[in-house]
Amino acid sequence: MPFEPEGRRPGTRVTGEVAEVQDTDWSFLHGRNLIVVETRTWYLVPHSVTTTSWVVDETLYVPCARCGSKRWPENVQRDPRVRLKIGDQLYERRAILITDAAERRRILRTPAGESLPEGVAVYRMDPRSG
Repeated sequence: MPFEPEGRRPGTRVTGEVAEVQDTDWSFLHGRNLIVVETRTWYLVPHSVTTTSWVVDETLYVPCARCGSKRWPENVQRDPRVRLKIGDQLYERRAILITDAAERRRILRTPAGESLPEGVAVYRMDPRSG
């Protein structure tokens, strides 16, 4: 039986309606937003977490602080296919770790203008192809 994450407690499979428009510009999101990220585990039970997100130039980004102590980044490294739950809608995406220095500098500013702490990994939520 699936259960959603709550606060810092992870969940399993997320529930909701698959969004009719998957290729969105995220214009309905403003500032920082809490979303749910569902990843694929090696043992076939989905793992979902609540995290923050933000949009830069119509692209959704999700940060990860202290990634070494979390399971979801390991899952994404092995299989980048994720599902995002925003409201009651599900978006199928591909989580891409940002490693390009220029892209990191451009996006590592919070909506309030301050920089994120050192050591924060950031994932770009790209559309899935195929």
